[in-house]
Amino acid sequence: MESVSVGGGVRIAYERCGAGRPVVLVGGTGMPPVAWELCGLRGALADAGFEVVTYAARGVAPSDAPPAPYTVEALAADLAGLLDALQLTDVTVIGYSLGSFTTELLARTRPDLVRAAVLLAGAGPLTAVLDAVLQAETELVAAAGHLPPAFVKLQTLLSSLPPEVLRDDEEQVRTWLELLDAQESLWASHEGAAGQLAASDRWVRDGHRMSALAGIHQPVLVASFEHDLYFPARSGKVAAEVLAQGEFVVISGAAHAGLLTHPKETTEALLSFLART
Repeated sequence: MESVSVGGGVRIAYERCGAGRPVVLVGGTGMPPVAWELCGLRGALADAGFEVVTYAARGVAPSDAPPAPYTVEALAADLAGLLDALQLTDVTVIGYSLGSFTTELLARTRPDLVRAAVLLAGAGPLTAVLDAVLQAETELVAAAGHLPPAFVKLQTLLSSLPPEVLRDDEEQVRTWLELLDAQESLWASHEGAAGQLAASDRWVRDGHRMSALAGIHQPVLVASFEHDLYFPARSGKVAAEVLAQGEFVVISGAAHAGLLTHPKETTEALLSFLART
């Protein structure tokens, strides 16, 4: 991957592929750029005639991990710095989970950069489940200095897969457990994990966050996964109704990791939106 220095000297690693109208993919917590390739979205966008930019947010290897805590404002400034350095404007920004927060703020504060946006599994009011998870994570980091790998593995497993898979598909569950064993190595350091957690916690607890959506005037697709425990469809619908040009879609059968478990359905929904914008 190539890299560029953005605000504060933080180096952000990125990749570009394809040719055409630019699309940037903004990953979730601890999400490496290769995940966009594994789920097939990067390739599908390139095949559809887009230039695709993927990058590792601050805290995720091989980008820098400055000392925690981070903020969504800093994450959005990093992305703006990357787009400025690459001389890209009129970009469609697709954010997943934590990446949706970054996307939302960038669209509001740097409209000169953003043509349209997708908030995937990361839009809507704070739910009781997400509140409890963030409280547990924050207390664990305060006590241990980092999230224990076994806790992260279990939490990710339970939120990623649909309930019927967790209950009945032993083979798929064990496959996911094996994949999650490598998750800790995706961070540049413990500072990265703690920093991104702090950014998420502060963002979702901002009492003005939902009303601020009305300040986004570009077309925005809010895409929810049917069985998402963190950002359920009812939350996504609320967000879409506040947006000036909001659209809403539910991807059936998927939980929070629908990007990986339901790649065909997710890709079709996103390509349909891009074709209209």
